[in-house]
Amino acid sequence: MGLGLALLVSAFLAAAAAAGPFEVKILTAASGPSPFAHGCPGALGDETKVTGLEIEPAIAVNPTNPRNIVATWKQDISGAFNARDDLVASSFDGGRTWHRTTIPGLTRCSGGTADTASDPWVSFAGDGTAYFGGQAGSLTSDPPPIAIVASNSSDGGRHWAPPATVAPPLEGNENPAITGSPALHGHAYMTWANFSNVVLPRTNTVEFSRTIDGGATWSAPVLVDQPSPFAIDLAPRIRVVPNGTLLAIFARADFETGLATIQVARSLDEGQTWLPPVEAGSKPLLGEILDPETGEILPQPGFPSSAVAPDGTVYVAFENSSSPQSGAIGVLRSLDGGVTWSTTMLPGVSAFAFEPAIAVDQHGTVGVIWYDLRNDRPGDAALTADVWFAHSHDRGATWRQTHVAGPTDLRTAPAPQNRFGEYQGLAGLPTGFAAVFGLASPQAKDGPTDIFFARIAPGE
Repeated sequence: MGLGLALLVSAFLAAAAAAGPFEVKILTAASGPSPFAHGCPGALGDETKVTGLEIEPAIAVNPTNPRNIVATWKQDISGAFNARDDLVASSFDGGRTWHRTTIPGLTRCSGGTADTASDPWVSFAGDGTAYFGGQAGSLTSDPPPIAIVASNSSDGGRHWAPPATVAPPLEGNENPAITGSPALHGHAYMTWANFSNVVLPRTNTVEFSRTIDGGATWSAPVLVDQPSPFAIDLAPRIRVVPNGTLLAIFARADFETGLATIQVARSLDEGQTWLPPVEAGSKPLLGEILDPETGEILPQPGFPSSAVAPDGTVYVAFENSSSPQSGAIGVLRSLDGGVTWSTTMLPGVSAFAFEPAIAVDQHGTVGVIWYDLRNDRPGDAALTADVWFAHSHDRGATWRQTHVAGPTDLRTAPAPQNRFGEYQGLAGLPTGFAAVFGLASPQAKDGPTDIFFARIAPGE
């Protein structure tokens, strides 16, 4: 067999394997027993925290060493006062084992002065630097002043720098997310929202800051968007397309029009200025959706998840449930760097569904994970949810599903903060995906919920 024919056959076999079903190759707990079993002395509201209650994970893969994965989550939370601290876990064997640590000085639990932490996020830059973004709050007043903070790690997440303040403490600071630059050494981007959905009309904003020195200092905040006084922007994320344009992708709840929309603003100068956002998609703004058996609120945080493919295609996944028995996961796609968008729904999702996360691997395969209630049985004691995964090799034209984890009982996870928080994580690998998510009973062993990692890849 000639070399050319051998290469052709090898490529064909690789393509055939990639086109087959995906499988869960690894499923293991990333979290463990709480390091704060005795609480955090001196932290206000500490007595309300539930030891071992872990939610809201995010994940990132090191582009210089894909076996190096970093995850983060909120540790020991309460409904009113968020977490004792945010934990960060690192793996150097592709997710089989995990080392857990704190950001030094983030809260009183880790040697700082803040009473609480929330909304952790992680990202790797193209140079292999890991970045952490989150909140640090004080409970000395109500509503609490919240600072937006960042940290960085040069050793794959084993050790972290003390947090740098990106935005000073202010009422309403929420939803921070950090993004390492894929191309510019030492550059990273932070975005966050400032809003209140309790008192309207109110000036609500999405803001942005960047570092060009590896996280040592951060620029003064820049305004990305300010909606009408009767709307709020939330859950912003920064994505970078191959030509260097920054996209700020965020949700908007407009109480005047009755619409929930996804907005995309572009910056052509690395975040110094921002063009007016375009509307990528919209749906009716629904109220709370309740569990008909208990009257408790079903999870529906409304946080869009986004990713950029190697070819520059941009994807956004969003919730689209309409009742306790009816739901969908939507996917937006842009082929022109975020200027225009098309919409589709994942096939085979009809039950109540929530918290999608989307990513793209290095071959351009698109993956989505989410929870849904398709296996719940009305009238039993449990509210049964499973984690599902779907992948597409053709930019979202067709999809195949894989069961990832579950069944898990949502009713054993405390109702505040959407059972598992407001988001879960998915990141692309060279081939396949790294996922991180919360599970409750019977999977959780160290508290009401544990954080689990899954590696999802083509079957053999």
